[in-house]
Amino acid sequence: MGKQPKSPEKTVEKKNFPFFDKLTERHLSLERIVAALMSSVLMAYIYALLSHGDFTNLSAYYSSISFVGFFAITILGFAALVGVTWLLKNKYIIPWALMLTAIAVSVLFAANYKDGGALFCVGIGVVDLIIVLWQVRGDKLGIAGIAVSRKVALIVAAVLFVVTTFVFGYLTSIKYRTYTNFAFDFGIFAQMYERMAVSFSPSTTVERSHMMSHFGVHFSPIFYLFLPGYYIFRSPIYLFYVQSASVAAGVFAVYLICGKLGFSGKLTLALELMYAFYPCLFNGTFYDFHENKFLTTIILFLFYFILCKNTIWEFVFALMLLMVKEDAAIYLIAIALFMMINRKEILRGGIMLGMAVVYFLIAQKIVAAVGGEGVMISRLGDYFINGDQSFFSVFKSVFFDMGFLIKQMFTVEKLPFILWVFAPVAFAPFMTKKISSLILLFPIIPINLMQSWKYQYDVDYQYTYGVAALILMSAIFVIAKLKTDPKRIVVLTSLCLCAVMTASLVYPKAVNVTGYLKNSSSSCQQVDELIESVPTDATVTATHSLVPHLYKVEWLYTMPDYYTQKRDKPVDTDYFVIDTRYSDIANDMKAVMGDNYTLVKSAGFAELYQHK
Repeated sequence: MGKQPKSPEKTVEKKNFPFFDKLTERHLSLERIVAALMSSVLMAYIYALLSHGDFTNLSAYYSSISFVGFFAITILGFAALVGVTWLLKNKYIIPWALMLTAIAVSVLFAANYKDGGALFCVGIGVVDLIIVLWQVRGDKLGIAGIAVSRKVALIVAAVLFVVTTFVFGYLTSIKYRTYTNFAFDFGIFAQMYERMAVSFSPSTTVERSHMMSHFGVHFSPIFYLFLPGYYIFRSPIYLFYVQSASVAAGVFAVYLICGKLGFSGKLTLALELMYAFYPCLFNGTFYDFHENKFLTTIILFLFYFILCKNTIWEFVFALMLLMVKEDAAIYLIAIALFMMINRKEILRGGIMLGMAVVYFLIAQKIVAAVGGEGVMISRLGDYFINGDQSFFSVFKSVFFDMGFLIKQMFTVEKLPFILWVFAPVAFAPFMTKKISSLILLFPIIPINLMQSWKYQYDVDYQYTYGVAALILMSAIFVIAKLKTDPKRIVVLTSLCLCAVMTASLVYPKAVNVTGYLKNSSSSCQQVDELIESVPTDATVTATHSLVPHLYKVEWLYTMPDYYTQKRDKPVDTDYFVIDTRYSDIANDMKAVMGDNYTLVKSAGFAELYQHK
C-alpha cells in the first residue's frame, strides 16, 4: 500500500475587528486611550485648582468643587483628544497633552501649597517621572523629529534673560518700595553704594554701628564693577535689577557651554530652561542684595573658557570669581582640582589652584586689617577644639573625627536642602562613572552642610549660588555622556522638577510682595515724603525697616541692632525715625529717647523725632 495522503491542515479562522484596526491606524491604541483619559482628568484638576486653589483644606475644597463641571471637562477633554487624534491621525497629540497637563497640575499643586516643601515637590516629581518614562519609551513625544536651530536657542536665551531680569528685578524691588526689607542686609548695601558714589569707599555705619569699610567684613571688590551704573540711576532699586540681570546672564553661559559640548539646538534650549527655572537661583533674589548672587554666572562663564582652553579669559573670570568674596576661593579650588584630576590639565589647573590659595590668604589679611575681626569663621564654631578658633582647628576636627563631620552634615534639618539643590537636576551629578567628577561638588560640604548656622543651608538665602553653578555644570557634563533615552529621561524629569520646585518657592513670595504693594501703596508714599525731609548731613537712628530708605545719610544707625551686645551704639543722634508697625521696637526706641526728643512729623506708619 502506498502512503496515505496527508490530511489537510485545519485552518484557524482569524477574527477581524475592523473597528479596533481602525483605532490602531488612527494612533488610538489602548494605552493612548488611557493616556487621553488621564489627561482629561488632569484638565478637570486644572479647573478645580484654579477655582479653589487651597487643596489642603479638604472639606472646603470638596464642597467648592462643581462635580458637574469636573466630569463635564473630563468628558469633553477626552472626546476632544480622541476626536482630534482620529481626524489628524497624529500620534503625538495625546502624549503631549498628557505631558503638559501633568506639568500644569504639578505646578498648581506646588504653587498653592503654602506650607509645601522639598519632600512634597519630590513626591510630585515621582508621579511626573512615571509619565516621563512612558513618554520616552518609543519616543511618544516625537522628540527625535523636533528640529531647533542654535539660532532659535540663542533667541530663547535672550528672551529668558530679558524676561527674568525685569520680572524678578521688579518683584524684588517691591520689597524696597513697601518698606519690607531691612537694615540687615539691604540697608548695609544701600548705604555702602551711596558712599562709594560719594567717596569711592565702601563705607557704612549700619553694618557694625560705627563708620567702617564693608571690606572689613567681606572682601568683595566685585562691587565696583556695578558702580558706573549706580552713578546713572542713583537709587537702591538699581541694585535689584543688577542682581536679577547678573543671575539671568548665566543663561548665555549655558548656551555657549552647550555649543562647545556639541549639543543640539533642542537640548540647548531645554538646558536653558532648566537654568532659568532652577529653584536655587531666582528664588534667592527675594532676600535683598548680596555679592554671592554674582557667583553662578561667573563660574559658568569660567567653565566655558576652560572648555575653549582660552587661557586669558579663563584667568580673567577666575580672578572675577575671587573678587566676589574671600570664601569664593573654595569654588576655584574645586574647579582647579577638577581640571587637574579629571581633565588632566595639570599646569593650568595648578596655577589656578595656587592663585585661589594665595588670593584667599591675602583677602583674609585685608579683612582682618580693615575690620579687626578677620573672616567670619565663627559659623564653623562647632569644629573648634579647646577654644582654638582657627581654620587649622576645623581641619583637625574634620580629619581626626570624620564621624562628627558626618553627624553634622546629614541631619533632618539639612535633608530638604539636599533635595532642593539636587532633585531639580534629577540627581544627575551622581550618575557619572568617573568619581573624579564629584570633586566639583566638594564646596557644598564646607559652605552648606558643615555649617550649623541655619541660613547656610536654606535656599531662600544667598549661600547656594556658587554650589548651584557647580551642580548645574556637573549635570551638564553627565548629560553629555548619557545615551539617548536616559538623556531624555533626565532632561524631561529635570524640567518638570525645576518648574514644580520653583513654583513652590517663588509663587508665594510673588503673591506676598504684590499684595504688600496693593495694600500699602498710599501709606508708603507718605513715608517716602517723610524720609525725604530727613537731613542727610545729620546723625540718624532708625527702625531697621526704614534704614534702606535713609541710605543717603552718612551717619546712620539702626534699632534693633544685631551687634548691640558687642558694641556701644551711639543713641544720642540728631533724629530718630520710627516705624510704628513694629510696636515693641517703637517702644524701645522711645524709651531710649526719653524726654530728649520731640515729634516733628508723622506720616503713614512713620514718625520723625528731633533732638531738642
